[in-house]
Amino acid sequence: MQHNSEGGAANAPLFPDRIVIALVRLCGALSTLLILVIFVQIVVAVTRRYIFDRPLQWNDEMIGYLLVTLVMLGAAEALRRGDHISIDLVSAHLKPGVARLQRIFANLSIMAFAVIVGMSIWDSIAFARSFGSYSVGYIEIETWIPQVPVVIGMALLFLTAALGLYRSIRGLPQ
Repeated sequence: MQHNSEGGAANAPLFPDRIVIALVRLCGALSTLLILVIFVQIVVAVTRRYIFDRPLQWNDEMIGYLLVTLVMLGAAEALRRGDHISIDLVSAHLKPGVARLQRIFANLSIMAFAVIVGMSIWDSIAFARSFGSYSVGYIEIETWIPQVPVVIGMALLFLTAALGLYRSIRGLPQ
């Protein structure tokens, strides 16, 4: 089975490669689009504040929500592409067998992190929904709504790490 270096695979099986990669790429593209949305929102806010002396009241709060969404949707794509922050002082010098074990351990660690954060946020969402709490500020929405991207991001991160684990175990290129 031939895999290309971008992580996509021309002859890859339908699952897990193609489905996970397509989902993670889609969310990565949405994350990129959010960068542009936030940029436009900031330009409009600055223009209104300093040129028209009519500031937007809700802008900062909305940008905060969008930044969380941007990071959560883009984290798995960064992991998939290897664009995340890493320290490879030791791992770059490992022998192939040990490097494979290190990748397996790293992916298991990421999966554990995603499960812990995902379950924690899920509990927070359940509490906020049952309590009926609303955000303070100009945008009054239920507090669970801005937390949903964290659950989605953790699910995507888990799937991406699971795919990395699968590839490491099978000896396939990352």
